[in-house]
Amino acid sequence: MEKRWCLVFDKYENLSKKAVNMLSGFVSGCLEYVLPVKFIDDVDEKTIEENNLIIVGEMNGNRLLSFCEKQGLITVPQQTEGYSVYIGENPWNEEGQIIAIAGYDERGVLYACADFCNKYCGEMLYKEGYLCGKTFFDDRFGKKLAKWQISSAPAIKTRAIWTWGHVIYDYREFFENMTKLRLNEIVIWNDRAPLNAKDIVEYAHSLGIRVIWGFAWGWETNCAKALEKFDEATCKKIKETVLQTYEKDYATTGADGIYFQSFTELQREDVAGKCIAEVVAELVNETSGELLEKYPHLHIQFGLHATSVKTKLDIIAKVDKRVHIVWEDCGAFPFHYFTNKIEDFDETLAFTEQILKLRGDDENFGAVLKGMLNLDW
Repeated sequence: MEKRWCLVFDKYENLSKKAVNMLSGFVSGCLEYVLPVKFIDDVDEKTIEENNLIIVGEMNGNRLLSFCEKQGLITVPQQTEGYSVYIGENPWNEEGQIIAIAGYDERGVLYACADFCNKYCGEMLYKEGYLCGKTFFDDRFGKKLAKWQISSAPAIKTRAIWTWGHVIYDYREFFENMTKLRLNEIVIWNDRAPLNAKDIVEYAHSLGIRVIWGFAWGWETNCAKALEKFDEATCKKIKETVLQTYEKDYATTGADGIYFQSFTELQREDVAGKCIAEVVAELVNETSGELLEKYPHLHIQFGLHATSVKTKLDIIAKVDKRVHIVWEDCGAFPFHYFTNKIEDFDETLAFTEQILKLRGDDENFGAVLKGMLNLDW
């Protein structure tokens, strides 16, 4: 008789709870029996020897994972969100198998489970004949699993997606998918704040995802026309509107910050006798200055279209360093929507190297890479 699988966990709260639920739900769908799920303190030597084990948790403090580490089976990168997965022989019983899923922290555990489900099990679940086989339910873990090992840690700390709010039909499912892709921040652009904004933020946070609310600071569907009438009164009105919008719609949602776009989405650098870079830098500094005076810990992202400021970087460099610039439309792929637009790649690379340290070596650089996704309006 083949040994049955048993899932062993060390924590069932916050992101660790999400990880255990993801893993147990996925594996259970591959078995012909109910998967036993046990807390590590309730696991004795008999359970270890008589079962194939799935061990999941943070490396620090987990006695079973620590043993696997001493045996040289897993090595978790020592950094935030790092993780390791090992599939092979059970070190406590050579006749059995083990799936060891270890994270440096809770996010690492969650991402490790996502990698296991997506990368390792994906081929098993969707291989030819599964969906049209004789039986829908098939014990995928009933046979000896192929050996597999992976260790990973992020090279980019903030991995975000920018999206319009109206295309998110089910925010819970959307955030669940983000977790499987190991994305940890979302910028959501709306004309008006959603009524359930606080619920959206809370659910995102339960998955370790930061939420940045996006709205306009003087951005218009016709930016050129907006600039033609731009004066001190217009600037004052925009500042007042931004402050009112933040306080009324977003300040109490628990979000992690705000994002804005202004009037830089034009194929020229001057309009109506005004230098767009100068006007936008002044507006951003004055508006963000007032916001940060009242809310000093507010995280502000400036969505800046390079099209109107490309040769005016000396002016853009004067933007308040407390405002994080997120660059868009900087040239060829991956800034361009279409992957075949690479003829200006060298120029785009040179420009990117400039803006990487535009305001110093500690520049908080962000980029919108459009070539990864197309949205059919």
